[in-house]
Amino acid sequence: MIGKKTLLLVTVLLVAVVCIAGCTVNVGAPTPTTIQTVLPTTTAEQTKVPVTTTLITTAATTAPVGKVVLHETGILTTKTFKTYDFKTLMGYKFLYPKDKFRITIKSEKPVLGYALNTEQAGQLQGSQLIPRYQTYVKGGIDWGLIEPVMVIEKATDTTKEFTLQDDVRPLTYVVDGRWMGYDSNYDNTAPFSYEITIEKTGGPTEQNFNFG
Repeated sequence: MIGKKTLLLVTVLLVAVVCIAGCTVNVGAPTPTTIQTVLPTTTAEQTKVPVTTTLITTAATTAPVGKVVLHETGILTTKTFKTYDFKTLMGYKFLYPKDKFRITIKSEKPVLGYALNTEQAGQLQGSQLIPRYQTYVKGGIDWGLIEPVMVIEKATDTTKEFTLQDDVRPLTYVVDGRWMGYDSNYDNTAPFSYEITIEKTGGPTEQNFNFG
């Protein structure tokens, strides 16, 4: 009788142990889940800077365009000169301040080019109004009583620009070889050719051959 009770008690204890063990099983902590966040891929765009091209044009410096009012060739000696009246040959009865000219002289021998009052130009035939070579004078030319403007000294291939500054007056231009007659370096110089070109490049006076 005691053996049956003991067996029953052992059986009850085993059942209790099994129940307790089943209730205390450690299921374990839940496995963490990793969530990956995928960001959208953004392609960086390069900022395009507009390129501005500036075209710089360098204009060559040129002389003012002139109107040819006289072009002539001739022959001179060391004892002669030639005059060109601005009125009758070029159409300028009077010339005014700020009238502008470009004068070119080409010559086989060095000549003087100059303008003077038309009245004085009429006296160049005499012995008083002769430009002379003098060693003591700067430039070597003694003008004496001549009052020249627009002067080109010892020209062989020379171009000069002139702007008149004096009072209104009629003018005559002169190409003169006589100064060489006073320089022994030019003794026995044969007659030589020259060429003169006069251009009007500006100023208030208009060309006009109607002098009535």
